[in-house]
Amino acid sequence: MNHPLREMTLRIVFTAFLCYGFGAQHPAHADTPLSNSAAGPAIDGVRTAKFGMTEAAVRRAIETDFNTPASTITQTENQLQRTTVLGVQIPNLVPQGGTAAISYVFGYQSHKLIAVNILWSPEIDPNTTPQMLYQDGETLQQYFAGEGFAPNRSTGNISTPYGVLLFRTTDSTGNAVLLILSGKIKKAPNGGQSVLTPTTLTLAYSANALHPDVFQLSKGSF
Repeated sequence: MNHPLREMTLRIVFTAFLCYGFGAQHPAHADTPLSNSAAGPAIDGVRTAKFGMTEAAVRRAIETDFNTPASTITQTENQLQRTTVLGVQIPNLVPQGGTAAISYVFGYQSHKLIAVNILWSPEIDPNTTPQMLYQDGETLQQYFAGEGFAPNRSTGNISTPYGVLLFRTTDSTGNAVLLILSGKIKKAPNGGQSVLTPTTLTLAYSANALHPDVFQLSKGSF
């Protein structure tokens, strides 16, 4: 994944994790149920890659989960957050949904898995179209709607400055999952409905979303 796309995605994810309650419902999804359980499942990672795992354990999980050789896994450093990121690209993670880029983020202090970000974009797969991003988003939204997350900790169908927050929820420990469709928004004249042309679909899982293990200057440092 190129650095501009990664940095843009980090800003979108961070903003949405903190500000999920703003905006109005997106008309195209306004009738979608978001959850149907009072308790809801735990959010502990993606497939066999669990929060708190070491880099070596996550590498093994990636190879097992996607039947992919170790040579396909990349490693980069996020200079701003001072975290290590393992990356892999997986075709048809959503069937016929294009190639997805999966990033596994390891904490600044703990060096353990703290987040997993999954992206679909034409910058990752040139064959990905806006219609595919819409379809992937709706497919995943319906999937999470059926998972039984707690209604009082779930929201979605919210217009944002970047696009549409399709789904966001937290579990009882503060771990979170977020699904957001972002892109270019064209405002209609005379107060008409704005039109979103999506360029990125982001599915993000985060441990302790409000207090992530990333580098930050402490208050009063300057």
